[in-house]
Amino acid sequence: MNPTPLDPWNDAALIAGRLGSPYNRLIVVLSAEAWCEKCRQLRPHFDAIALDAHERELMLWLDIEDHLPFIGDYLPASLPELLIYRSTTLEYRQVIESNLNALDAALSAPPMADPGPDPGIANRLALQDWAQAM
Repeated sequence: MNPTPLDPWNDAALIAGRLGSPYNRLIVVLSAEAWCEKCRQLRPHFDAIALDAHERELMLWLDIEDHLPFIGDYLPASLPELLIYRSTTLEYRQVIESNLNALDAALSAPPMADPGPDPGIANRLALQDWAQAM
């Protein structure tokens, strides 16, 4: 359990260290809370799940405007978008509809055979000192 949701700005070393294990999952939601109503509706549910997440699950909410260094030049087709990595390997990608059950279902879904191109978010987060590497 995490006492607060992980933040890529403040928890960079912790995130990078945990992504080094092939057993850990990185769960990322890409959003734009300033203008995406679905994102604003999903955020409290995501945060509640993140606070109760197992230590092998790193859950991050990344805003495409506030967290651009982690997202790079990747532009999701729609928001909010869920990306699930096993260590730094992309295993799952899905746009989450406003139904909160859709997030729960996606989190328990098996890996996709082809989740599409990897935007490289996990690799950027896996750097011990990502700020100097960018």
